[in-house]
Amino acid sequence: MEYGELKKNWAWMLVLGVMFITLGVAGLLLLPLMTITSVAVFGAFMIVGGALQIAQGIAKTKDWKSRGLHILMGAIYVIGGIATLENPALATTLLTLVLGFSLIAIGAIRIGVAFQNRDVNQWALMVISGAVTILLGAMIVLQWPWSSLWAIGLFVSVDLLMSGANFIAIALAAKVEKEKSGVPA
Repeated sequence: MEYGELKKNWAWMLVLGVMFITLGVAGLLLLPLMTITSVAVFGAFMIVGGALQIAQGIAKTKDWKSRGLHILMGAIYVIGGIATLENPALATTLLTLVLGFSLIAIGAIRIGVAFQNRDVNQWALMVISGAVTILLGAMIVLQWPWSSLWAIGLFVSVDLLMSGANFIAIALAAKVEKEKSGVPA
């Protein structure tokens, strides 16, 4: 495997991995804060994305047919982002409920796909994956609204941990490749 530039700069990737893991652990220790913060950042992104879409819609020539629809979609994003920032607790509660029902639906679909593909060797793993997804969704819905305190923060924190572990693994593999090539680390 060729790592190119990464071999020269593997330490930066290692530092990034350690930072992600640190943030993930902090998030796990402060799940409600991580949840609210994640939703607030999402709201801010909605505002920025909506404003950019409005600007893009305005900048287009007058003969562009869907100009008004792009401006409307951008305005909806901006309004949704403002509402999210105005009341992040309510937004978190609603997003958590949507997340729970989405996981239940995705798990059911995953099981359906597995049964349609019983000729595939690992179809049983797809069924198990779907069942776990349904169980997780049901756990979120059945504990709602209290699950709003931990669900989104847990998912973001675990993702940070997994991303950090990934960065560290890549950095260490690049370091090993660098050492094999005879260049001091």
